[in-house]
Amino acid sequence: MSQTQAEPSGRDAFIGVDVGGTHTDVSVIYNGRVERGKALTTYDDFSRGVLEAVSVAAGSYEIGMEELLEKTQLFINGTTVVTNAITQLRGSRVGVLVTSGFGDAFRLAGGPRTTELDDHLQLNVPDLVDRRAIIDIDERVDWSGSVLVPLDTEQVKTAVRHLVEEIGVDAVAVCFLWSHANGEHELAAEAAIKELYPDLFVTPSHRVFPVEGETRRWTTAILNSFVQDRAEVYLTSLDEKLRSSGLGGGLAFFQGLGGGISLEKARQYPLGLLGSGPAGGAIGANELARRMGKRRVLLGDMGGTSFDTGIIVDNEIHIEKNLELGPFMTGVNLVDVVSVGAGGGSIGWVSERGVPQVGPHSAGSTPGPAALGRGGEQPTVTDAMVTLGFIDPDNYLGGRVQLQPELSREALDRVFGARYGWSTEESAAAVHDLVVVNMANAVREVSVGKGHDPREFLFLAYGGTLPLFASQIADRLNISTIVIPQNSSVFCALGLLSSDYVMRSDQGVGWDLSKPDGVERVNAIAERMVAEAIAQMESEGFPREQIDVARSADIRFQGQAYELTLPMPARTLTEDDAPKIFDEFLSHYEQTYGEGTAWKGVPASLINYSVTVTGRQERPSIAGPPRNGATGELTREMREVFLPGERRRESVPVIDDARFTAGTRVEGPAIIDAVDTTIYVPPGTTAERDEYMNYVLTR
Repeated sequence: MSQTQAEPSGRDAFIGVDVGGTHTDVSVIYNGRVERGKALTTYDDFSRGVLEAVSVAAGSYEIGMEELLEKTQLFINGTTVVTNAITQLRGSRVGVLVTSGFGDAFRLAGGPRTTELDDHLQLNVPDLVDRRAIIDIDERVDWSGSVLVPLDTEQVKTAVRHLVEEIGVDAVAVCFLWSHANGEHELAAEAAIKELYPDLFVTPSHRVFPVEGETRRWTTAILNSFVQDRAEVYLTSLDEKLRSSGLGGGLAFFQGLGGGISLEKARQYPLGLLGSGPAGGAIGANELARRMGKRRVLLGDMGGTSFDTGIIVDNEIHIEKNLELGPFMTGVNLVDVVSVGAGGGSIGWVSERGVPQVGPHSAGSTPGPAALGRGGEQPTVTDAMVTLGFIDPDNYLGGRVQLQPELSREALDRVFGARYGWSTEESAAAVHDLVVVNMANAVREVSVGKGHDPREFLFLAYGGTLPLFASQIADRLNISTIVIPQNSSVFCALGLLSSDYVMRSDQGVGWDLSKPDGVERVNAIAERMVAEAIAQMESEGFPREQIDVARSADIRFQGQAYELTLPMPARTLTEDDAPKIFDEFLSHYEQTYGEGTAWKGVPASLINYSVTVTGRQERPSIAGPPRNGATGELTREMREVFLPGERRRESVPVIDDARFTAGTRVEGPAIIDAVDTTIYVPPGTTAERDEYMNYVLTR
């Protein structure tokens, strides 16, 4: 039985957890009811924050945390541990075995990285590996996979002894030329390493990205080894703490690819956990859009650290291939989401040129915004919204954390007021405006930048912080309708419970479509990949009838450096398919880049073949919203706030979220106050709750 598959009856709770940079979010479905929990992320031991948030959710069911965990069938977790390790460049000490003569390939890193004309901005790629920890190995395989120079395993053993015992590495990446065509040398090197050091983490490059192009393949292997230490600590700690606290069901981890993965697979390929939180939000957004009958959606997620946005067209979630992680060229495939440093914890500051800025740096949860009183001295977006009066300092995280508004005001005055002569409210409004502009620009990038008119899309806004800003972002893009989900503050965690188990494999094939006789080799590779993918999914406990297989291929004109991806038929290809695939590629090329852009008379090659295998998970059932909501006065109080758009103070009604029932409608300006989020309805905007208890804001 897979760790991710259904457990015996008696366990009917499902828990999704998203460990973010500032908050840890939990969403629970139990007895058809959805409840949520939220806690500050605990960097010294992430499991503490997870268990605290689970405990909060359990209290909503009036049971203890241990009882809820014991009743849990599936616990699925998304984490920022891998993302943080790469962002901060804090990871394992990695050693590299490389084909002799190619040690400098890591420093060259594929050539110039940007189109910047300023030489000061053309920085070298950071060294992930100590130069002393890169050792040449005498071996060589050619482009066809033929062995030119055999591997000397004794040389490998000598090199690894030096790396471990003298350099002190705790992980190794094996990076040989053309290993995607023949991985025997990398596998033999791995076996020799394991013979000496059975517990040493080793990544053969062809195992994580068996595709032509040594820069991406080798960088992916090094990054996988680089993040393994922090990932292993996190995975082991969470597993042990959950089991000791009573978890009896399955434990899975979410990938940035948009699906679950078992604990064992996460240990083998920790790099796959990159970007898991935003991917969970995209999965949840697409599920909600389907339920609402919407096919075109712009999504936005603003938490404590960042703002993530993406686009869904015809209910298809786009996968970004061969991701560039800052300066690093990789073979990682992730759900296509753009992230900018615009969260509740994003810091307001003044540049060297005297220009006010917000982000990308964040105060996180430690020390956090100044209002937390944990030593943070720099003003953040949260401090601005507390100062403007939108966030109730007595109701932060349901009152479990008391905010100190006077510290927010002091921080804003110190950084902005003293410099520009602004009042405290003017400083806070400036921070508000800057973060809105940053987010609106990101949404414009994923819509207008990709040829879509944002006015034709629904804006689905979620996260603990975005409901304060969603309408202002929509205003800048002329979007008329915004939907804020019922469980906005933990929506990414809830999205994890809508996901399946997914694995993907890629393989370089290099088929010249102008020479159809190469189809037999492509078919042999494809059938092997499909068989291996199905076998892996079956080994995870999924029966064949719950396994779906999708095939695709990367195609480009000969002489180009980048490819377009097309779906492939689920059958054996014939020579007659070559011209058909070429014609489909031409059509897709001009749809993507414009009419007349195809290279007439230039042949194309099918570069890589990909197989994505999905194990369909059991979906927890959710009861419909109650027909009769809470009764009583809708307005809890009148609160004086400083309206940032109008630059004036005004007394506005504060609406009790618990009494805002389906069909109820309010006109802005108003504040809707929930336990763990606040929704701002600006002047000229109406808010209504639909049949799914989502808030629909109409400008």
